[in-house]
Amino acid sequence: MTQLHEYFDNDGFLVQEIPLFIAREQQLRMAQAVEKSLHDKKVSFYEAGTGTGKSFAYLVPILLSDRKVIISTGTKTLQDQLFFQDLPLLGKLFPLHQIALLKGRSNYLCSHRLNKFLSVMTSNEASLAQLVRIREWASTTVSGDLSDAPPVDEDVQPLITSTRENCLASSCPDFETCALYLARKKAQEADVIIINHHLLFADLALKEDSLGSLLPEIEAIVVDEAHQVPEIARQFFGKSLSTKRLADLIRDLRCEVSLLGNDDRQLLNFASLLESENLAMVRQVLAEDIECENWLRERGQSIIKKLNNILFNLVLTLNNVSERSEGMKNITNRAEELASDFRVLTESSELLDSLRWIDKSQESFTIHLSPIDISQTVGGLLSSTAWIFCSATLSIDGNFNHIQRALGIENAIGKVFSSPFDFQRQVKAYLPLELPKPGTDEHTHQLVESIIPILRSNLGRTFFLCTSYRALHIVRERLAGSFSILCQGDLPQRELLLTFRQTPRTVLIATHSFWQGVDMKGANLTCVVIDKLPFASPKDPLVRATMQAENQRGGNGFVDYLLPQAIIRLNQGFGRLIRSETDRGLFVLGDPRIKTHSYGELVMSSLPDMDWIELDGACKYLSEISERSSN
Repeated sequence: MTQLHEYFDNDGFLVQEIPLFIAREQQLRMAQAVEKSLHDKKVSFYEAGTGTGKSFAYLVPILLSDRKVIISTGTKTLQDQLFFQDLPLLGKLFPLHQIALLKGRSNYLCSHRLNKFLSVMTSNEASLAQLVRIREWASTTVSGDLSDAPPVDEDVQPLITSTRENCLASSCPDFETCALYLARKKAQEADVIIINHHLLFADLALKEDSLGSLLPEIEAIVVDEAHQVPEIARQFFGKSLSTKRLADLIRDLRCEVSLLGNDDRQLLNFASLLESENLAMVRQVLAEDIECENWLRERGQSIIKKLNNILFNLVLTLNNVSERSEGMKNITNRAEELASDFRVLTESSELLDSLRWIDKSQESFTIHLSPIDISQTVGGLLSSTAWIFCSATLSIDGNFNHIQRALGIENAIGKVFSSPFDFQRQVKAYLPLELPKPGTDEHTHQLVESIIPILRSNLGRTFFLCTSYRALHIVRERLAGSFSILCQGDLPQRELLLTFRQTPRTVLIATHSFWQGVDMKGANLTCVVIDKLPFASPKDPLVRATMQAENQRGGNGFVDYLLPQAIIRLNQGFGRLIRSETDRGLFVLGDPRIKTHSYGELVMSSLPDMDWIELDGACKYLSEISERSSN
């Protein structure tokens, strides 16, 4: 403990070595708690309020411990911040540690697939030109990380990256120089490995094991942005099959037949048949608003039988030619796995502990078979290794029962380290009371109308955070022409935020992806509007099934599942407003239910303590903030 003081005190090593570092008591206390968790190999939940400096609070004790540690984050943004900013700064104090950044497969170039598709592509000039540009870049890159590569179209991305299914692993002719393999090998040799939650749970679920697991040698795991974990974990302990996966198999089959001389007419016919039925299935599902189970038992039966039959015969044919090449052997294995998954996911059977559901996009859909309760599965994987879950928003009114229950963890340490910011002094809040029922178009229209005086009074910048795309479009339509606005989707997120920073008095209208991981420090963001409490829709089949399961085991689906999720998301959105001790701002919540419904008191107690003021006071407050900023 004494050693940590030497780093975090007002005259400690961090103040001496890191520009603009501010010593904070909460950060030291969190660092001490992390140090104890590492030593005792405990499962711990730590909420570190905005401004606590949680990254350094866990990085310093990790580096002092000399343990082999994984740090898992919820976003690439935080991954990059840790690897390119925070750890290099600490490198002055801890120079001997090996640090590795490891991303998922889709972030690395697969040179074998690039060269394969370059050799067979003739018709699509635009795609061919992009592949040529990637080949030129490949001759200069060291890491093979595609974030540094020339951009490519969405349909070109699968031609230059691998998946678990199509990776040839050690049988690949490019295995020794494979960017993913080298990154994973480097990670296995490192002291500190920075990954993301998807990669962590893929490893836990043994779905990324063709290049070896990371976990056996790990002595501690820090899970940052841990509020995302229950939903991400659920994805990896179920089954899914997308129509895109079928399309990828068809494309790769045609490529392999082409490489072998286009001499197998039967396989090419199967590819055409499979493509035709897959497209027909996509058109049918996207055109109808029908529940998954109804489609599987009624409307979809005919096309499902056809696809099952085609896949069965395709596998038989492939088994006869699989030895022609490593690529054909891989195609055969993929077809067998896909045919098996398709049967399991489309068979009409009663499901007791899982839910089958369909997730639609513009041109494809995915059938999911998701476990309703992941607590026993995940809880059983948390071994004697120290697990440290942390986030700026993790508790509900100071306790961690909801996330412990979701992850199946009975005995754990839970501590809240409050934000060092003085929200009572730095923030005022406004609640429009005379509004229609939240979630309706009328509510959104009247909310916008009620806060136009606020937007006009604000000489700084505004985030208008919506809980649905429908609300976003209504807000955009109403404000267009009267205010300088930017809207999610107009530009890539990084460009959108840069334009927002550079444009005075702008309103940025956005949905879920802007509620977290977006830091507007120094951007003069002085107002955040949230249209309503961000409840997940009870009509969503997975949400409905989870609530029912919670009720059946003696809990309350709304209180124990839906409400905690909404409170955490609300706090994430609120957290965009104040990012330093000098920030000032107005928070607007367009949901009067916090005053009229019984759960409102819990919502209010989970928000920072701040003064709620009337409309005139809100406009005056924003004017005062703007005057101060300009002086």
